[in-house]
Amino acid sequence: MRITMKEIAKEAGVSVTTVSHVINGSKKITEETYNRVMDIVNKYNYVPNYSAKNLRNNTTKTAGLIVPSFPDSFVTQYINAISLRAKEMNYNLLFVNTNEDVDYEESTLKLFSSQMVDGIILAPAASYSKPFPYDIHRIMKNLPVVLISRYHDALADTPMVCQDDYQAGFDAAKHLLSHGHKKMVVVYAMDDIGPTFNRIKGFKTALEQEGLTLEPEQIIDGEATVQGAEKAVKKLINNQPDITAMFLLNDSMTIGAISALKDMNVSIPNDMAIIGFGDFPSASIISRPITTISASAETMGRTAFDMLLNKINNPDYNNKVIVPTYLIKRKSCGC
Repeated sequence: MRITMKEIAKEAGVSVTTVSHVINGSKKITEETYNRVMDIVNKYNYVPNYSAKNLRNNTTKTAGLIVPSFPDSFVTQYINAISLRAKEMNYNLLFVNTNEDVDYEESTLKLFSSQMVDGIILAPAASYSKPFPYDIHRIMKNLPVVLISRYHDALADTPMVCQDDYQAGFDAAKHLLSHGHKKMVVVYAMDDIGPTFNRIKGFKTALEQEGLTLEPEQIIDGEATVQGAEKAVKKLINNQPDITAMFLLNDSMTIGAISALKDMNVSIPNDMAIIGFGDFPSASIISRPITTISASAETMGRTAFDMLLNKINNPDYNNKVIVPTYLIKRKSCGC
């Protein structure tokens, strides 16, 4: 049976208030009393009733984090940064990966909105070019929400922190152009989300400034995975042998491309130049260190959590933060 705070107090020979101070660290208690109470707490594996705390204090000190996927280091890094910042601010964090399932995302938002959390950080799975697939504004009516990394026009009035995707694509193309490449491809992870749309838009703009175009067959699906990129790159080499450079939009696909090129004896960068996005941990130490476009995932994560606290305390808060991306030059492009 679940033990109550009142029963802990009775067994420890102290008041309920003292037990509350011990559990919440809200007042200095003598070491002897603290140890006596905590021995009983540990004995019964007592967990505070946060729903009851919510009714009294109108807060749970818990935040939700919902992301559509985390197959690469960039997403993993901002998830970790959010978790660390939540801990610093004495918040618990409930994390859900929806695996790009908008129905699961909707049901999770509804669950979290039922007084489980004080607010949510969300990277929406919704397609960028289509109407939002469910009535998110009804769910958000009494629930503070901050967007991270992904965005949607339907949520233009929602606080947001994201990377500068347009500049990322522009800088990637400019760098490849500076090495003399004219036939390039972009390997994307998800075809209809804001980051993909804007990275490709920036890439196209840089090419157009040089009188070049990015044709539909030069925009290929790498399925966001190592295996998907391996398959896509091998098909690319066979079907478009004049391609000399590629921009891969996540770390997993960059690893897959390297594997495929190795299998086909295609030399990096002599036969194929590579630029990745995200900068996975070993990118700088493999035999041909990978040139990459990156943004500070740690900055994004910490900023997102601080923005959520602002939104919780001020319902009218609606700031937008764009984190700059930057080019890390290494040998995979011939630098």
